[in-house]
Amino acid sequence: MSLNGARILLVLPQLPQDPASGAARSTRTICEMLAQAGAEVRALATTASERSGRADSVAYLRDLGIDPHVTRTGKRPELQFTHRGIHFTLLDVGLRDMHAWQKIVGAQFDLLFDREIHTFKPDVLLAFGGLPGDRRRYERARRQGVRSVFGLRNHGYLSEKGAELLKSMDGVLTPSRFLTDFYRKALGIDSTPLPVPVELDDAVASERDPIFFTMINPAPEKGLMLVARLAEEMGTRHPDIPMMFIESRGSAGKLVLAGMRAGFDLRRHDNLMMSPPMGQPKEIYLATRALLAPSLWQEPAGRVAAEALLNGIPPIVSDRGGLSEVANGAGFTVHVPDEITPHYPVPVKPEVVEPWIEHIVRLESDAEFYAQESQKALEASAMYRPENLGPRYVEYFEGILNA
Repeated sequence: MSLNGARILLVLPQLPQDPASGAARSTRTICEMLAQAGAEVRALATTASERSGRADSVAYLRDLGIDPHVTRTGKRPELQFTHRGIHFTLLDVGLRDMHAWQKIVGAQFDLLFDREIHTFKPDVLLAFGGLPGDRRRYERARRQGVRSVFGLRNHGYLSEKGAELLKSMDGVLTPSRFLTDFYRKALGIDSTPLPVPVELDDAVASERDPIFFTMINPAPEKGLMLVARLAEEMGTRHPDIPMMFIESRGSAGKLVLAGMRAGFDLRRHDNLMMSPPMGQPKEIYLATRALLAPSLWQEPAGRVAAEALLNGIPPIVSDRGGLSEVANGAGFTVHVPDEITPHYPVPVKPEVVEPWIEHIVRLESDAEFYAQESQKALEASAMYRPENLGPRYVEYFEGILNA
């Protein structure tokens, strides 16, 4: 069976356009590729976000150029629109996060789900989420003969129930060889690694002014205690090199407090800039010279590294998880001592950040070197371009249909 004319249903517990969730954006982008290949794609999701809910989701979508039609068949409004070849139905859950809504308005979402299963009659369900309500919906889809593909993008399915869920699927997709190998070793789960899908309109800046060495989301697992020391050393020794910290789950306040634990106040450095979350990734990369990704956990992939490459931005990443794999030979991979974990209580010692400083200083001071590294990033990004990656996803889903 060809993908042309196949019916694909995407089901997410959160907003597919959620700027705080790489998993949501990646899964949506997969479906955009499938729609471009001729599949009929519908999406059922909510307006929840990983950061927090929104009081006015309609206004947020309109800011993205989407004008939803609002109806109400239950407690909460339902938003419908077609965007990039996908018909979306979103349950507006207000300020509830991506977990709390299931207890409050899960019954309404179940009715929407069952309506899609019985009227749209999908051939394939693509989803992620392992809460009891999610699992019950997957089971109902299987009873109707729908094949299920699970988007596995974190380490959260290592329990017995998680293993049962993954083994029940017709296919499991991961964003890296690292994560595929991890689950094969931990649970004996077979999965298929395909590179992180990136929507170019969302992630690639039309023009760039490469100024800042940018770190996104200063949270503990993303390297808070490493980057706090890095910021202090750069502010003291290289005050002419600007750095930007983009808030997400990690905030500017947390970064400042991290510095306080070692007795320094990052607010005194004029070269350290703090930014609130941005609506689209390309807004981040517009003024980014190099991306800093000093993750301290075993990063399943690291979407930001792929986005940086597509903008010709060299990424400087830690040697944790799949980050180096995503960088695809471009940028720089820096070893972080094993004892430094997300639970590290204070900023790391200055010697730990010395390799990071060396890369930053050379990328800032040597224009020819920077141009070479930028070109390497663009060449490495070829694997993420839709014309190269799209056919690989199409082939995978055709395999699911024809298994």
